[in-house]
Amino acid sequence: MKRRQLLLSALLTTAAAPARARRIYTVGVEDYENFLPYSEWKNGVYSGLGRDMLDAFASTRGLEFRYVVLPLKRRDAMFVRGDLDFIFPDNPNWVTTLKGNLRIAYAPMMEFTDGVMVRPQDLGKGVARIKVLGIPNGFTPYPYQQLINSGQMRIEESVQYDRLYEKLQRGRVDGAYLNTRIAEYYFAHAGSESGEAPVFDPDLPHASGHWYLSSYKHPAEVLAMRDFMRDRLAQVEEMKQRWKWR
Repeated sequence: MKRRQLLLSALLTTAAAPARARRIYTVGVEDYENFLPYSEWKNGVYSGLGRDMLDAFASTRGLEFRYVVLPLKRRDAMFVRGDLDFIFPDNPNWVTTLKGNLRIAYAPMMEFTDGVMVRPQDLGKGVARIKVLGIPNGFTPYPYQQLINSGQMRIEESVQYDRLYEKLQRGRVDGAYLNTRIAEYYFAHAGSESGEAPVFDPDLPHASGHWYLSSYKHPAEVLAMRDFMRDRLAQVEEMKQRWKWR
């Protein structure tokens, strides 16, 4: 009888115990519109392939990601100060001076190519013709830093991507340095009213790599994200198809 009472007491105690709370982490993300298929901040909603991947990962770890949408430079500064748990996207080669000696863990998620989009009639004309290079606000055109520092090229920033495209189409900038997949996605879905689509010039200097999830506060979760990307290939591919990743 005493044994049954102890067992019943243990069962009641277990049933009454609260479920383990989900761990809540902040993820600093970018505030760009028209940034699909990677991400988009529009009408107060953060969405895109990146968020789908992060949410799917979080669900396997008992986590809740709260997305903090910020201008790029402010986001990076807050991350380095320790005000954010993670940032996405990041890359080991970005803002290295700002990051200093922080021991940051990285998990690759999506490929990218940052390059120069030009009007079709300017394709293949070389780098010498580009005197004004348009970039999204906060971007650093790493392959062109020497030309910029020497005064042979100047940059013109645009807060909105569609405004940058418009400047390029009207000839106000000679080329636009940005993520080429984002530009191609935009014009594939914008319709004929968006005008003639610019094209990527692969002969001009460009940079390729991955967008990463990063953190120096929670390296174990970053390692788990690497495992998720490796072990859930079918799930990741399904998400890519949903966002028409090409």
